[in-house]
Amino acid sequence: MNKLKYIGISALAGSLVSLSAAQAGGVAVTGSWELSYTSLNHESTAGNKLGMNKNISFGASGDVSDGGAVTWATTIGGTDAMGLSSASMNINMGGIATLAYDSGTGGYGATAVDNVVPTAWEEIDYGLSTGISDVGMVSASKGVINLAIKAPTAGTGISISYVSRIGGTHIADGGNDADNSGGRGLDLVVDLVNYSSPHFGSRIGFAAETEIVGQSCKGDKVLLEGPTQCNVGVYDNPYGGTAYATLALGPIHLGTQATFKDPQEVAASGIANKRSVVAGGAFVVNNLSLSYGVAWDKYKYNNAMRGTAFVGGGDGEYSAEKGPNEYETIRYRGWSAAINMGPVAIKGVRNSVDGAGQAGSSAPLKHSEINLSIAF
Repeated sequence: MNKLKYIGISALAGSLVSLSAAQAGGVAVTGSWELSYTSLNHESTAGNKLGMNKNISFGASGDVSDGGAVTWATTIGGTDAMGLSSASMNINMGGIATLAYDSGTGGYGATAVDNVVPTAWEEIDYGLSTGISDVGMVSASKGVINLAIKAPTAGTGISISYVSRIGGTHIADGGNDADNSGGRGLDLVVDLVNYSSPHFGSRIGFAAETEIVGQSCKGDKVLLEGPTQCNVGVYDNPYGGTAYATLALGPIHLGTQATFKDPQEVAASGIANKRSVVAGGAFVVNNLSLSYGVAWDKYKYNNAMRGTAFVGGGDGEYSAEKGPNEYETIRYRGWSAAINMGPVAIKGVRNSVDGAGQAGSSAPLKHSEINLSIAF
């Protein structure tokens, strides 16, 4: 476990006539340092294969007078500019409901369940330029409001997220974002079961999301009925959904997830819909964990002649073209391993992809990485 440095903080009223009550809480400072060695396929130029990442996180918490708690967290990426990576504020209302403001942590809403298949370290599309289709475009944005209600023990619960603009940036107190290019977003997560114990656990649920765009073909009759017949933008509000199930029996952890997304693209070069299936398992014994997973990501194009079907193909090999096709299938495979020794961890991953996701470009078909991390 990370060593935490606690700093007590308090603030008292500055005068006898002040109506403000005293405030008190605790602050925790944590950090991590990572060194990685990364290898791509031979056709790609990796340059220097050694890389480093530094993060420092600040967190605070305190109890409220009528029960529950308030938590706050901020992570700063250790670049030369020391930019803000993520931040959140969470109000726990008696352990049953939480209300949170999230700015990039990805720990709330549908983005928290975009891929729940167990892995020892990274997901099987890590390091590849094309990722598996998943949900999370709403709650992965910055400036998300999330309300979650969860039942004790079984973990049955519901989570609702809202953001005023998808794809927004960090906004300071009193500021606003003048860019209106993204639409409003809503997502919903329902956990039918979410139970975890030392030797058994299970999670079964589903999630859905939608972007409410300002202008669409369906909402604008001029665009829909004009001479161009609306061949740009979207037809209606993009949406997606996913269903997932995991099971843990002692050291064995299994999971599968299926996702459907409709981006509502109207251009001939656009995508009609995406569907993906991910499955995998992990074996965990004390401080050692190993995992393996596979995924199939299928695209349906608006142009029925755009896609190319693929046959065969080994580990990361370019599969042979079968001819023009309305659909395109991308296959992912990957394994990862991790050894945790207190504040020190050694982790490794090897992922590969074939199909349209990487073929015919300079992007890697494989990603292999060994990572040493030290936390405090």
